[in-house]
Amino acid sequence: MRKSGNGNDQLLKVQIRGGFADRNNVHPVNTTMQYEDLDDRSRTAIVNMINALYNATFEDLYGNEKKTIFWRTILSEVYSQQIDWSSGVSYREDKMFDIINATIYEDDYSNVLSIVEYIARQLQEVVTNQYKQFNVFRILNNVFEKEFVGYRFVDGYIVRITSEVEINQIEEAIAVRENKVNEHFEKALILLSDRESPDYENSIKESISAVEAMCNEITGKKSTLGEALKILKKGNYIHPSLEAAFEKLYGYTSDASGIRHAGQIGGQNATFEEAKYMLVACSGFVNYLVGLYSKQK
Repeated sequence: MRKSGNGNDQLLKVQIRGGFADRNNVHPVNTTMQYEDLDDRSRTAIVNMINALYNATFEDLYGNEKKTIFWRTILSEVYSQQIDWSSGVSYREDKMFDIINATIYEDDYSNVLSIVEYIARQLQEVVTNQYKQFNVFRILNNVFEKEFVGYRFVDGYIVRITSEVEINQIEEAIAVRENKVNEHFEKALILLSDRESPDYENSIKESISAVEAMCNEITGKKSTLGEALKILKKGNYIHPSLEAAFEKLYGYTSDASGIRHAGQIGGQNATFEEAKYMLVACSGFVNYLVGLYSKQK
């Protein structure tokens, strides 16, 4: 047998998504959404893209200082390793990638997503500071979509959301300039995206609090969401039917600072689906309010 490109006598398996064998279901490539595991093809795609993004991020930077900072951060923050902070210390990229690649290929899916999220945030920070014209999160989202990984980056965090519309709604709401609004949405997103110990109850609370903060910004008064909605309706900011609809949704969760009762959305038995729905719904409502407010200023 001829040697393959990597010098081994092993015949490499052809895995072309959308290729002849895949289209004709002879050797189909996975099309099942992956939530609690990652297949070998997906892990390889992530490894390849992380490597490509690293090279694209640092290719125009002279010297090893920023690379050294990057690798020190990975070792200390991701792997909790003791670091030599002496000047002149550098790291061999091939050895560092051996460590990262081993994690991505062999570790549990949650740890893989954790390190991918961390590396992506570090790379995006460098990219932003260097005014490079690409977005690390969007590129990795394309990989996730292509490989049927049931997660996406939303505002720099990996979340179990795959709808582009939902992602855009949330990111647009987080970008609102009112600090209290985006602070609440950031917290809601973080609580929702925690794969080890998600807090759906408080994620819902933060989503509702974001809407309340936006309404208070518009009315100029500090009040509960229910009271603020009534003020907005009287001021013709929102249609009565829309106010009534959101008032009913708000009723399921009680006051954002109050006590929720059994059976209500947002209680101790709150689910991911409920928390995601409230985050998306509240994001959409805030975006709607921002649009109206900007027109009526």
